[in-house]
Amino acid sequence: MDILFLLIMVVMVGLVGYMAYAKSQRDQRTFNSLYKPAKADDLSDEHDLESTGSIAFEGDSNFVSQKFLMSAGSYKLMYIFPESVMVQVKLFSEDGSDKEIITIKKGQGEVGFSVESSGRYFCKIEPEKDNDWEIEIIRLGRPSLSG
Repeated sequence: MDILFLLIMVVMVGLVGYMAYAKSQRDQRTFNSLYKPAKADDLSDEHDLESTGSIAFEGDSNFVSQKFLMSAGSYKLMYIFPESVMVQVKLFSEDGSDKEIITIKKGQGEVGFSVESSGRYFCKIEPEKDNDWEIEIIRLGRPSLSG
């Protein structure tokens, strides 16, 4: 009876250990696919909002984007959040000193916002609990060429 009990305990501990290892590997793969840090010497990233006109992110937990270039002007944030989970989207200046809460919403919709000065920015998306979300930031109009 003692040997059987020990054998069952060893199998259970092994199973729990394997499940924890598999989850940590899955979490690392998810993190690596979502967060790709921008290279400081490569400012012409294909994901920069200025070069493409829009930038999008998706995930299922807290997320900090890479830095991207934004010009002063008006923008639209389109979002798809869970119906039952509030999600907060913040926009930070490159050094993190200036921040603006763009929205705290649930469900699907869009919200307008503006950026006062051109520069590099990053977003922080924070759902109140882990759940799938998507956002896209789109530049509205183009700046006038006349001074």
